[in-house]
Amino acid sequence: MPTVKPKKLNIREILTPVAFVLVAVIAIGRLFYLQIVSYDKFKTDTSGSISSETGVKASRGRILDSNGIVLADNKTVERVFISPADMSGDAERQLVADNLSRILDVDYDTIYEKTLKKKRKDETIKKNVEKEEADMVRAFVAKYNLKSVHLVTSSTRFYPFSNLLSHVLGFVGSDNQGLYGIEYQYNDYLTGVDGKIITAKNGLGQDMPYDYEQYIEPQNGYNLILTIDQTLQSILEKYLEECLEESGADNRVTGVIMDPKTGGILAMATKPDFDCNSPYVLDKKSQTELENCGLEPGSEEYMKYNTTLLMQMWKNKAINDLYEPGSTFKPLTVAMALEEKVVTHDTSFYCPGYHEVAGYGKVHCYRTWGHGAMTLDLGLQMSCNPVLMMTAERLGEDTFYNYYEAFGYTGLTGIDLPGEASGIYHSWRDFNNVQLAVYSFGQTFKTTAIQQLTAVSSLANKGNLLTPHLVKRIEDDNGNVIVDFETNVKRQVISEQIAGEVINVLEQGVAEKRGSSNAGVKGYKVAAKTGTSEKRDKQDKEGGYSLRIASCVSIAPADDPAVSMIVIVDEPTLSREEGSMIAAPYNSKIMSEVLPYLGYLPDYTGENDKYKSVSLGNYVGMSIEDAKTAIKKAGLSVEVIGEGYSVNAQMPSAGTEISVSSGKVLLYASGDGSEKTVTVPDLIGKSVDECKELLSQRGLNVNLSGTPAPSSCFAVKQYPEANATVRAGAVINVEFRISESDDHTHLQD
Repeated sequence: MPTVKPKKLNIREILTPVAFVLVAVIAIGRLFYLQIVSYDKFKTDTSGSISSETGVKASRGRILDSNGIVLADNKTVERVFISPADMSGDAERQLVADNLSRILDVDYDTIYEKTLKKKRKDETIKKNVEKEEADMVRAFVAKYNLKSVHLVTSSTRFYPFSNLLSHVLGFVGSDNQGLYGIEYQYNDYLTGVDGKIITAKNGLGQDMPYDYEQYIEPQNGYNLILTIDQTLQSILEKYLEECLEESGADNRVTGVIMDPKTGGILAMATKPDFDCNSPYVLDKKSQTELENCGLEPGSEEYMKYNTTLLMQMWKNKAINDLYEPGSTFKPLTVAMALEEKVVTHDTSFYCPGYHEVAGYGKVHCYRTWGHGAMTLDLGLQMSCNPVLMMTAERLGEDTFYNYYEAFGYTGLTGIDLPGEASGIYHSWRDFNNVQLAVYSFGQTFKTTAIQQLTAVSSLANKGNLLTPHLVKRIEDDNGNVIVDFETNVKRQVISEQIAGEVINVLEQGVAEKRGSSNAGVKGYKVAAKTGTSEKRDKQDKEGGYSLRIASCVSIAPADDPAVSMIVIVDEPTLSREEGSMIAAPYNSKIMSEVLPYLGYLPDYTGENDKYKSVSLGNYVGMSIEDAKTAIKKAGLSVEVIGEGYSVNAQMPSAGTEISVSSGKVLLYASGDGSEKTVTVPDLIGKSVDECKELLSQRGLNVNLSGTPAPSSCFAVKQYPEANATVRAGAVINVEFRISESDDHTHLQD
């Protein structure tokens, strides 16, 4: 048998099975990697390719006042959207378009056009749908068992107090993004992180035959706690509204109340204002301007003018508008000079009614016949321009300008609101003796209300210049503090001693009726300075330069400042234009409510006793003798009408405020005579004593308000008005003001 030689394997026969083995190993390894190692990743990728996402809006952070009162909140609304990819045909598209257009008041064609986007899963039909409409949509969906119409809950901004604090709060857009004011400034903090609902779908976009839904919870925005006090804000706005009406200010009024020790803004307002819930609705004055503009309604020019009026209405006058501060700057000039020891409180000056400025000419005092011999203190209290100019000359240009910078006039205050305007002033190189003269009494440079108040408030805070701010802290929904805003001291401009001395000079001027007296408040020490500046860059209707800005700054209590305030009346048309006559009285009215609210009690001493008023008790039901005793104990006189043992009626009624020095209470022992009436006399323009005498003759009581000084004052308002018929013993409320003047300055003969 022949020997069989073993077959020799070639290289191909060896490599082929090896290759198969390697391929198998690689394939198995790859499967292991895909199915075991990368399971989670591919599960996520796969679910993403077969899932549908629906956004869940986060709630915007709330805005609260310093006492926790909500100023900006959210209310639940819903977004209605359709999924054209889930629509079965044209019949369903027409059904959806027809019903949603009627329920939501949206154009049919607009909705139908969206239904034709067959690959789309989310086409918004209407945002911010209220509950009533949303429930109607739900009923429609349930009736036809639709899978193509959906609702998702969201929130929209809501301002509980409508117009209150509107220029500070601002408003949001349709996407809930801040567009103006605090809403814009702190938008990143207020805006939350949206959540979403992930639902499984097949390749055709239909629901999968198993449960797969993931809910990612939204994260709400942070809440802002403001330094604003809602009560103080309401007080400020009430009186600014009254001031606007009395003055007829053609270019609005504004006011700010600040805590001078922290820089926190307690209240800030501009009138006219707007409703934060309807920010695109013009105020009455602006709407009248639009209607009388002569442009075709709906035209491009008309719409542009409408936008211009809206932008003007939204401007926060306290930080966006520039003005010349006038005499309210004078205390700072005096503080500079006292700090540099170039003058003392008793330094003598002489005012002939003007001051000769080298290279320029005469710059007049408002009192063109002159004040005569004056001390520094008296010059400040009487608002004498020549005294201030001569004081500034002793300082010199460089020293004055350095202080001007230190008080913050060449920069921004840094308040946490958008759009703060930069002042207009001369550069150091262009600052000469003429600028020195007119700057000394607050003219030919421009600043903002917030900058002026911040500078003057440094006098109330030991000479320290602070950064004004509106937000106290930022918190999450659980009350955890995210950011805490502390007092920021920029620098100490003058010493504590000099700051206190200047405050004292201003307080004495108010108390002793030497200046800014109409800013005084009975029973309180108030330091104040008024100002009236010319508007030399704007002509009046006749082409002249008669327009004025009236203002007043005040600090109280003067011996331990708790609040500082500024009121500005821009272009008054219906009243006297001086700051002392139209701004100061409203500083007084505002402060008269602010101080008691903050816990400061009035202290009636000396001359104030003559004008003290008391609130009447309820004497009805008491015996005549007991009632008479109680009334006399209160310092009032009493008259009994009729016969009987007990009181069955009184005039004035319980709770009424009447003057102690002339107050008289009528007690009716029976019904006889209780309806006796008298006619109210005309008191406008008369002095305190004249008013009291006229009212006493007619058996009427008086309640004095304003600045009822024994001389140089006159009645400006009364209620009830002249010739009204009232019951005998009724109280007539009379408001007085001292006739004062400010710096109506003509820069040259």
